[in-house]
Amino acid sequence: MYQVLLVDDEPLILAGIKFMIDWQKNGCQIADTAGNGQQALEKLRALHPDIVICDIAMPVLSGIDLLQHAAEESPETVFIMLTNHQDFQLARKSLRYRSVDYLLKTDLDAPTLEASLARAKAERDSRRRLARANVVEDYLASNRQALLESAFLSVIQAQPGVSCASAAQVLGENGALDSYAAAYLPLRFDNVPGWDDFADEERARLFNWQKELCEKLAKNLFGGFVLLSADPPAQSEALFLLCWGLPERYWDGRLRTYADKLASASATITQAQPSVLCTRRFAGGDELDECRAEVFALRDHYYLTGPQTRMFYDELPAVAWGRLSLAGFGDRLQAEARAKNAAACALLLDRAINRVRTVPHQKSQALWLCGEIHTVLSAQFGDHFAKRGPAIERLSTCEQVLTWLLTVKNELVAQLAASGHNRSALVEKARQYVLDNVDKHIMLQDAADYVCISPGYLSALFKKQYNQNFVDYINEVKTNRACELIREGKYRIYEISYMLGFENAYYFTRVFKRHTGMPPTEYQKQLLHPDGP
Repeated sequence: MYQVLLVDDEPLILAGIKFMIDWQKNGCQIADTAGNGQQALEKLRALHPDIVICDIAMPVLSGIDLLQHAAEESPETVFIMLTNHQDFQLARKSLRYRSVDYLLKTDLDAPTLEASLARAKAERDSRRRLARANVVEDYLASNRQALLESAFLSVIQAQPGVSCASAAQVLGENGALDSYAAAYLPLRFDNVPGWDDFADEERARLFNWQKELCEKLAKNLFGGFVLLSADPPAQSEALFLLCWGLPERYWDGRLRTYADKLASASATITQAQPSVLCTRRFAGGDELDECRAEVFALRDHYYLTGPQTRMFYDELPAVAWGRLSLAGFGDRLQAEARAKNAAACALLLDRAINRVRTVPHQKSQALWLCGEIHTVLSAQFGDHFAKRGPAIERLSTCEQVLTWLLTVKNELVAQLAASGHNRSALVEKARQYVLDNVDKHIMLQDAADYVCISPGYLSALFKKQYNQNFVDYINEVKTNRACELIREGKYRIYEISYMLGFENAYYFTRVFKRHTGMPPTEYQKQLLHPDGP
């Protein structure tokens, strides 16, 4: 099933494309949508879709700019560009950056889209085959150690569900898969004085020094090994180890010795705090995919528990992994930050912190959340905001993510509170919705849907801002309108009840009495006889 990312700044266009065809019938699945180029770039990096259907003219980052980034970072991803007549020359330009097709929005229909998807799928398959062929070529052109490192790196960087067969062949031909294990080595530099303020060059130097120490100890204990990082030295705080060539009876002992010696030497030499988290022992290329899965399971457990993670994979407790379920969080935070509503921003960030603290989740979800927050706040307050503490890409544990979120929340709330504004744009929009629809049957869900937030969040936000339940506010507005209609003297009570969308006259009477202290008939009588009978 080909994964598709839809990108357009017009919600109606996105919805139209989303429901225009049967995606599953066309062998595709919509992975996600994005409303501008920058958001799409982040999702491209996180999701690695097969196909992107993208508008050309967008705010923040244009479709052409996004295509250029993708050509460098994700050359296997195939683009279909959407354009209006006035952007026709830009559409032709997109072909130079290897977009497979461009479609006029005014002429877009189901057959046209399906035909373009068929071309995109064929191109995706071709690029994938070419990429694999290039990997094999690179292996054959390298010396043996570089060959092994490249093969192991491709295993580490491969997406879930993508086979490691090509890498397994290279590793197997060089004797690395007869009897092997892998390990995840997170490195914490918290004890290094001034680490948070180190420049990239200093970080890279210390990381390479630590890596050299790991290599020297590995040479003394393993028959063969590959040790590498998946990130540049300045951004990396973890290593991956593949070791082989020892009889089975030596595995556990050697790995425990390696972990102990590495911890002791690191404390003395670099002041880093390394952990060594090991997979089970494997044999043969057929088990390489399973070995990789165990490496990433170890990484996920380390993210959740930090140094308390057990050393060996088979010692890990079972975890019911969940999702943070914070879709639309960035848009909500952006609206409240623009409205300078400190209380609403705090409520949003408290919810995010609670989800991160209570829901077992993969590290990628937390980094996505932090990236969304940083993007919103940087756009609102400048790039200097939320830069205290570690950079997002250096957050390696859930504990560090929570600290980052709490720091951002405190700084944001303090800054907004100092500005003296505390009104929520979402709440004001919901209030106006009630005023505009006073003659209809209004539910909390209706207003929440109108402002695109959850009913619970709207209710909590309204209560915090106005010290009143939202449903009570609806009834108050309706009661005030009922009083106006009674004063006009044109309608009977049951007619007013019907006109204001109440379920029945009995319920209308109860609501009216709660807000005025008297039933509507009594209110009407007082208007007719203000001095009594």
